[in-house]
Amino acid sequence: MSKLKPKIIVLIIFGLIILIAGIIMVQTGFATFEDNEPRVGLYIGGIFTIIGGVFLTFGGIIYLNFDGLKKMFLRTAGKVADAYEEERKQEKM
Repeated sequence: MSKLKPKIIVLIIFGLIILIAGIIMVQTGFATFEDNEPRVGLYIGGIFTIIGGVFLTFGGIIYLNFDGLKKMFLRTAGKVADAYEEERKQEKM
């Protein structure tokens, strides 16, 4: 895991950079400095860029904390299963 950590951190940083670039694309709406009117395609591209940046960032964060999240999920699933089993036992009585 220690070899992957720098790659994951770079993934998160690139995700944030792409997210910021998408926000700038949507806010300005200009593709080049020569145009005087905003382009609709740039808004749509900016929205997809924002979505991609969010996926990269959250994917990197989840992958970075995967072991802790996996343990937490399994612990929660175990508690739910125990509560369900306890409820079934009480219904039989």
